[in-house]
Amino acid sequence: MTSDEPTSDVSGKSLSSVHIDLLENLDSTLRMIISKVSESGFSIWIVGGAVRDSLSKISLHDIDLASNATPSELMQIFPSSIPTGIAFGTITIPSKGNFGDIEITTLRKDGTYIDRRRPESVRFGTSLFEDLNRRDFKINAMAIDPINLLFYDPHGGQKDLESGILSAVGEASERLEEDGLRIMRAYRLMCHESGPFIPDENLSQALIDSVENLNSISRERIWMEFSTLLSYQNVSEVLHRMVDDGAMNYIIPGSIDVSGIDNCNFEGITGYNLMIGRLSLLLKSFDEETVTKILDELLVPNKVRNSVTSITKRIGIIPSTESKGCLRRYRIALGDDMFPQMSAERGHSLQESDKLRTALSLLPALSGGDKPLVSGSEILSRLGIEPGPLLGEIKQWLFRIQVENDIPDSDSVWEKAESLGFIDKPLGEHRMWV
Repeated sequence: MTSDEPTSDVSGKSLSSVHIDLLENLDSTLRMIISKVSESGFSIWIVGGAVRDSLSKISLHDIDLASNATPSELMQIFPSSIPTGIAFGTITIPSKGNFGDIEITTLRKDGTYIDRRRPESVRFGTSLFEDLNRRDFKINAMAIDPINLLFYDPHGGQKDLESGILSAVGEASERLEEDGLRIMRAYRLMCHESGPFIPDENLSQALIDSVENLNSISRERIWMEFSTLLSYQNVSEVLHRMVDDGAMNYIIPGSIDVSGIDNCNFEGITGYNLMIGRLSLLLKSFDEETVTKILDELLVPNKVRNSVTSITKRIGIIPSTESKGCLRRYRIALGDDMFPQMSAERGHSLQESDKLRTALSLLPALSGGDKPLVSGSEILSRLGIEPGPLLGEIKQWLFRIQVENDIPDSDSVWEKAESLGFIDKPLGEHRMWV
């Protein structure tokens, strides 16, 4: 990889008040980084999502920087930096500031993309125009010079942002051919909180024509984009488009029913729980073996897999809101999956789930706590049985009795069990819920 002499640049204009506010709210780490790069004789720009989102007046979660300094020069300026993507010009500066670790990428021009994911060569340069020209969408091809207080928008990204249009930098089909992940990024951006966006005619057709490029992308990267998409507020229209365009077959093969997906959202739910609820709803029509296969192929984290597998099996199997005992058992069974389960249920049946959610919110805490009051050793001693599967079933059944009847102590659990006719084995179902 070689470094270029300046080739071309782009005219900038004075920053708006919105971007002035962005600069005034940078934390001390970012201010230090920007100052050190500038004091070392190099230029530095804020690029990408931070520029876009600040124009939309939404909260910034991270800030990416670009510079005409090479990676080796940047690492000399910041000895603690990490060469996280040095082959493509990126270093990372560890930070405990508001925006987390900070990435700086050297201005570059990419060569030919050989695998629909990575360019065969990267040429470091000093031209901001060339760097912005290689980006995916116009709303992501803007930059701010925090030293000279200038705004750069050579492709009209701000106009697209204000019009709610998503369009590619240059020819859409070429951008999607270069990097198949841009297909998923396009769908995600359509429902991003800075939008929503409608793809222009060229991008709309390119998404359909290039959908097979998703075959070249790792499932893990597809999952990262899709899981983020599912965490946004309103995604129904975009998911319908993904089904129609054929993209959904590369994520959840055979999934065509996305009805109720926006109903999964409710006040107070986190993006993570909303994602879990929506994914569970999308998988509810598949059998358990297929659900497991889809989740494995997507390489979802174990925590997500376990939650989705449990939630999917329960969708539509809800307790009567008139029975506090059933409500107590249901709440214990759900545990940390309470909110995503309510999310999935809301997509499945809006009125019933809202009624259930209200009933659960009014349900007092258990007087005996949410752990079994009767221990395994106490069961062995009292009943004189040997350790084994029966012990576990008895313990679970006694816990079910405890929860259903809101019993406060172990002696009362035994009394209740004996009043039901218990001698040495569970009387009926020992599971808390399905």
